[in-house]
Amino acid sequence: MKHFFSRFIFTSLIVLSTTLWSSAQNEQLSSADSLFNNQKYTEAMEIYENIFSQNQTSAAMLTRMAFISEGLGNYAEALFYLNLYYERTNDKSALYKIQEIAEEHQLAGYEHNDFKFITGFLRQHQEIITALLCAFSAFLMYYSIRKKKRKEQPVTPAILQTLTLTALLVLSNNLLTKDAAIVSADRSLLMTGPSGAAEPIEYVERGNKVTVLKTDELWSKILWRDQEAYIRNKNLKKL
Repeated sequence: MKHFFSRFIFTSLIVLSTTLWSSAQNEQLSSADSLFNNQKYTEAMEIYENIFSQNQTSAAMLTRMAFISEGLGNYAEALFYLNLYYERTNDKSALYKIQEIAEEHQLAGYEHNDFKFITGFLRQHQEIITALLCAFSAFLMYYSIRKKKRKEQPVTPAILQTLTLTALLVLSNNLLTKDAAIVSADRSLLMTGPSGAAEPIEYVERGNKVTVLKTDELWSKILWRDQEAYIRNKNLKKL
């Protein structure tokens, strides 16, 4: 009984602290929204950034952060928040705005095609699609067992099961979707290897979007204009 009450008190404290923390976050967000509506953008941005650093973002907050960043002339930050918003919502108006800013500043990496649309859709709905595939796989297994009991060969279910498991493997390992990042510093130097002693390739301006192939503590291996290169992590904002 003593052990039960100890666990009960501990659980209650966790719930209480979580509730208080959530309430504080809501107060911060309300304060930032009020400042934004009163056109006190710099002050609002400071609070939004604090909330963002705690991974407590909403789609509406991302659009406001993008609006403020663009208004302050920081188009790289605006693109960063717009990309996050688009990944979350698949809102075409955000995509058009991203392309507009990219064209205005002659930035690369924002070309859109059907493959990128499909991979974006898969990334956005990955959990739902994975759950549906798992349910379908379980159904196929049940159906195959029933056919075997009837002395029938479950050829079609076996083929479908193979395809389903392959799709699950691709989704769970993100084989179709690649991580992306936005260059956050002007004149970021691309290198042939993850070392300051490697050969330089070229300087890249902030705002350009790159595909991240691999990353470690200091360097990221990226794909830039169909060429592999290395860039310091401090010069990237991962999406």
